[in-house]
Amino acid sequence: MAFSINTNVASLQSQEYLRLSSDFQQKTINRVTSGLRIINSGDDAAGLAIANGFRSDRAVIGQGIRNANDGLSTLQTIDGGLNNISQLLDRARTLAAQSASGTFTGDRTVLDSEFQSVLEEIDRQSQSIGLNTGGAFAKNLNVFIGGGRGATNAETISNGSVAVNLSASAVDSRSLNLKGLQVTGASATDVDEILADTTNTASQSVSGYTDFFFRGAGFSDDDRIRVAVNLTGVDDANELVAAINGAIESAGAGGTGAATAFKNAGITASVVTNSDGTDKIVFKSSTSAFQVAAGDRLANAVLGNVATGTQTGQSLDYVVQGATSAVALGTAGSDFLAAGNVIVRLQGGSLAAPADITLAVTTSTTTTQALSSLSSLVANNSSLVAAGISVTASSTGAAVAFTSKRGEQFEVLAVGDTRNSLGLGSAQFTAGTSSTSFDVSSITSAAIAVSTSSGTTATLGFSVGGGAYVTGSFTQGTAASVTTLVSDLNTFFAGNSSLQRAGLVATTAAGGAISISSNNGSYIRVNQSTYGGGGNIGFGTIAGTTGIAAASTTSATTSAVANSGGAYSSGLLAFSRYFSGADDQTVTLSLKDSSGNQQSLAINLQADATATRGRSIDEALDYINDQIQASSSDDLKKLIAVKERDESNSGQEHIVFLSPSLDFKVSVGGSAGATGLFAGTGTSQGAVVTSSLLSGGANVGISSQGDAEAAVNALAAAVANLGKAQAVIGRGQNQFNYAVNLASTQLTNLAASESRIRDADLAAEAANLTRAQILQQAGIAALSQANSAPQAVLSLLRG
Repeated sequence: MAFSINTNVASLQSQEYLRLSSDFQQKTINRVTSGLRIINSGDDAAGLAIANGFRSDRAVIGQGIRNANDGLSTLQTIDGGLNNISQLLDRARTLAAQSASGTFTGDRTVLDSEFQSVLEEIDRQSQSIGLNTGGAFAKNLNVFIGGGRGATNAETISNGSVAVNLSASAVDSRSLNLKGLQVTGASATDVDEILADTTNTASQSVSGYTDFFFRGAGFSDDDRIRVAVNLTGVDDANELVAAINGAIESAGAGGTGAATAFKNAGITASVVTNSDGTDKIVFKSSTSAFQVAAGDRLANAVLGNVATGTQTGQSLDYVVQGATSAVALGTAGSDFLAAGNVIVRLQGGSLAAPADITLAVTTSTTTTQALSSLSSLVANNSSLVAAGISVTASSTGAAVAFTSKRGEQFEVLAVGDTRNSLGLGSAQFTAGTSSTSFDVSSITSAAIAVSTSSGTTATLGFSVGGGAYVTGSFTQGTAASVTTLVSDLNTFFAGNSSLQRAGLVATTAAGGAISISSNNGSYIRVNQSTYGGGGNIGFGTIAGTTGIAAASTTSATTSAVANSGGAYSSGLLAFSRYFSGADDQTVTLSLKDSSGNQQSLAINLQADATATRGRSIDEALDYINDQIQASSSDDLKKLIAVKERDESNSGQEHIVFLSPSLDFKVSVGGSAGATGLFAGTGTSQGAVVTSSLLSGGANVGISSQGDAEAAVNALAAAVANLGKAQAVIGRGQNQFNYAVNLASTQLTNLAASESRIRDADLAAEAANLTRAQILQQAGIAALSQANSAPQAVLSLLRG
């Protein structure tokens, strides 16, 4: 055995063991004093991760229990409100039963006054507890509690949540079918005079029948429902109401999808007593927003639109009248310059798409013959007949007149009438052709005849999308080439914003002609109205013809439609039809559905070679409503777009959106040409319009025995519906109680699991502490001996 004084190995080993014993003692003291087994991550990294997960789950479930208790408290509050509403329904039913008795001799208006106050209190209390239509809690309530498991995060959240669906549990008077949507018409006492008025009866399209037109979700535009009411034997308001309801039933049995939608809307006519004691004829529905329009003056009078001081319905005539041609008419061979087609287009007036009337003319066709053919074709066009549009064109030299008997605005355009013999304009087809299409994006002139005099000057008009003509003066000189005229035209196009937006471009064409086309699919018409100098620049009519002037319009009505009160409405939104291919616009409808989820629908409107969705307000409405019905949201499908006159703006037709029960928003996008839909009655685009509730909804009443009998039945159904809502609330309370019980058990078990991992075993740690103390004492003693060992070497050195 070697002896060393430089390295004391025994001391070093003793120090290391003493360090380990000291660390062990320190860790044991920490565990005993903290009560935790895991003090630092290094103590048990895997166990700490698991314990932290348990602790996080405990925090979530602890808050989840509070969430469930909050939800339980909310449902208990709602339950108390429902009990109050139940008592209110009992009182309303008592009043209705009293008024329904044939032996009641008191004043039913007194009973009805209290009855209406009860309905108002039901509405107030339902709003207070958040179960009114669109209320804070009238939706699918998801309360997150935690503790769920799943393969995905979505499944974990779903399995850890309790859902109480109150979307069908609204208990206001509308949801209980005690209030609906209503159009209020004429006074019942005036019906006999309305029926006897000869002006009213003379306006009927079929003698003995008066027509109403209904529009609603699924039955609008060209699918609107005509209700023809047989007036045989009808002498008073009650008989009229019975006849109207019979006609409504027949229309709903039509077998088409629109007829079925109309039937499901549940629209009925009745006589009701207003708060002022007057009896009114009303149309009402408990579930659907709708619009009713008059088809003749008698129907207009029933809707309450009468001339001052009379019971004569306001006139519904809307007339479009052409100009009287400037050429000598009536001479065979002079009225039409060449054989071909003259196309007369009518658009608007409830036509979902333009109606084109094609007249085949020859050089021997006279204006009289053309007008006779026009009258016959219009009279036999099913779309025009359905729209109530007719034409008067009886004599040569007199202006042709188109009339809508429904008061709806429309316009008349023409192309191919080179000499403007019909007085509707002299826009041209491509030279040498006879088109069968009104809509073209390119027109080619005839060969340009260069003048031998100082020059040929012509006035050309350019119409984009059937709009007003933009005119300019152009000269073709004796020595100039066609290229010069093309350059002049392109300079003119570039200087006009509307023509530039339409993408008009002039180019040279074969045979010394020019071509004018749109590079974005805009539909165009070209008209040459005047020229001088002895030549022609290719789009010519005869000298002196002025065919650019638009047809004139007159309107004899101020109102012919009524929207259902009690609906949510966007208000009047101005509309001007789309013209160029650059005028695309997006309109977005959005609402929160009955489950509280945000729903939206973007509708793209345009009118060019790509798609025709807005050449008139009626075409735009047809497309909008088709898109609404194609939506995947049942709540969006309940919306409808209709048109209505703005009497403060010369009676212009505007668009109105209606919803039966949910408020909504209309986001109006911009268009390059500032055309299309506007946010309000001005010219604002790029804005959002929020709907508001229309006044005038229908209430169940008991002011007559018949109304009271109907009210008894309605209240019985309301009590049943309230019971269903109470059942949902009760089920929800039980769900929350069960969920709290489970969550409490999970919370206890998670705490136990975490404790087994994180907490120290104090019995074991006490033993470890004693062990550590003994080891430390022994280590110190051993280290003292190890440190003194080298001194023994000195005894060897002494000798």
